Formats: sequence, C-alpha cells, structure tokens
Amino acid sequence: MSQPDFPKQFLSIFKGKPLINQTIERITGDFKKGERILIIPEELKKITRKFVGGERIIIEPMRRNTTPAICLVAMVLKKEYGDGIMHIMPADHLITRYKDFIEALKFGGDLAEQGFLVTYGIKPTRSETGYGYIKVGKRICAYKNIVAFEGAEFKEKPSLNKAKMYIKTDRYLWNSGIFSLRIEQILKEIEKFTPEVYRGVANYLQTGKKAYFSQISDISIDYGIMEKSDRLCVVKGNFRWDDVGSWLALERYFKKDKSRNILIGNTMGLEIEDSIVYTYGVPVKVYGIKGLIVVVSPRGVLVCKKGRASDLKKLLRERRI
Repeated sequence: MSQPDFPKQFLSIFKGKPLINQTIERITGDFKKGERILIIPEELKKITRKFVGGERIIIEPMRRNTTPAICLVAMVLKKEYGDGIMHIMPADHLITRYKDFIEALKFGGDLAEQGFLVTYGIKPTRSETGYGYIKVGKRICAYKNIVAFEGAEFKEKPSLNKAKMYIKTDRYLWNSGIFSLRIEQILKEIEKFTPEVYRGVANYLQTGKKAYFSQISDISIDYGIMEKSDRLCVVKGNFRWDDVGSWLALERYFKKDKSRNILIGNTMGLEIEDSIVYTYGVPVKVYGIKGLIVVVSPRGVLVCKKGRASDLKKLLRERRI
C-alpha cells in the first residue's frame, strides 16, 4: 500500500484519516498554523498540498535522511526567528492520548531549552523486532509521571531473543523517532559531528544549488548525532505510540472475529483462521487459509505468513513483486 510516490503517511487505514492529517490534528490546539511546518522531499510536494494544503512546507531538494532534513529546517528557522525550540516528529506514526503527548512535549521542550538533545522513548508492551530501542541511564528529573533519563545507547532492530531481554531488564525503551531540540544547540552538534552535512546544507541555502545537497551523506540523526553527543536525554513518554510499520498493527486496532481473523473491506471468507485480509476497492474471497496476511489493492497484491510480516522490506528490496 505504501509506495515511493504515495508513502504511509497518506494512507487512511486507521481512524479513517490519513496519518499525516492525524499528526497535524494532534498538535493544532497547542501550535499555531505558522508554527506547524512539514519538511518533505521535493517529489512529494504536490501530494502533500493535496492532503494538507494550508500548512507551511519546507522542501528538501532530495532525500538525505533525518540529519540533513533537521539541519535544513533548523537553519531556515534560525534565520527567520533566531533561537528557539523545535519538536520533530514523523508524519506517519499513530499516537493516542493527545493530552499526555502534548504534556510530554512541553516537558521535553523545557529540557531542550537547557541544551539537552531530547528524544522520546516508549515503554515496550511486546517483544517487537521491528523497532529501534534506547537504553536509558541515570535519572535526570521528573514532572508528574513523566521521567527524563540520560541516554546510554541506541540499539537497532534486535533479534526476538534480544527484544525479550530488553523488556525483562526494564532499561530499554522503544525509540519513537520524536525529538525536542534547541535550534542553536542542534546546529552546534551537527557542525561538530557531521561537518559535511552542516557545510552542504549551508551552501545549498546560500546558493540555491542542489549540487551541494546531493553531495551530503545519507545519515540519520540517531547515528549521526544522538549516538555521539553527551547531551542526550530520553523522556519516557506516557502517551500511546505506534509506528504501525507492519500489517500486524491491524491486530492492535481492529476487533478480531471468533476465528481470530481481521477482515477489512469488501471481503468474504470461509474456513479461515488467524488471518488478516485487507482490500481497498477490489472484492476479495478467501477460502481455507490459516495464519496469512492477504492485502489487495489496485496497485498490487500481497500474500505472506503472519510470522514473516516484519521481513517484508527484504521482499521490497528484491523488487520482484
């Protein structure tokens, strides 16, 4: 369903609304229109305008991962407003308990004001191998039931055994990919740890020449900055967060029938068990299956075992669909 020209943030699987619209709605009451900014690659400009046309957009001339994107928006905002706090969040995640989310952002913003690079960790509720994790260190401070810790280290998507161990130790949180950063502080860190990114973005903004941006390394903010900085702070969020990066996520938000199936769209099933069937626009009939994911849309068909859902990126990399 997610394609390069129609990525996940534009899908309306959950709550009947595109994830990008849900992202904007959850912050609208606390951040004014001019304070909400979408940073997107140039090729998604048209479709983003279609979904959220009234919002401000900053264009990346090309995709270069999160460090260059954050550097770009920080430099633009510094020129316009001087120093200040940025809250960076993906547009394709599902978050509930909005009040708790905003409260955590305000707490994180106060810490960012002190010069911390704030990231938000979520207490794991299952042994998830599709997420990154953060190991937390010494407690820094707390506000109500929100606690901030020193960040010890990042862990990429673990094996199932490691994921189970992370939960048992109670020292690992899911890495939500949400950050609160003071503009001048993050620019100092980027200049220190990834100077080629800093120079490339600065030269691009000064000249408007995309060639400067094209020469920048593809590097994430976690790897490029957060893992190296001694200013990392992890706020343990008390809001509900989900990357919804796998079809198994439907089991967390849709009710199963008596045979443990989830059937969405124009579907008909007989003698099926423990399966997920999702169709968009095309009638689907399924017979005699167990433990499968079946997805049908005008853009293609997917069939896989539920236990392999987290491995679909391997299939996509092969480009043999």
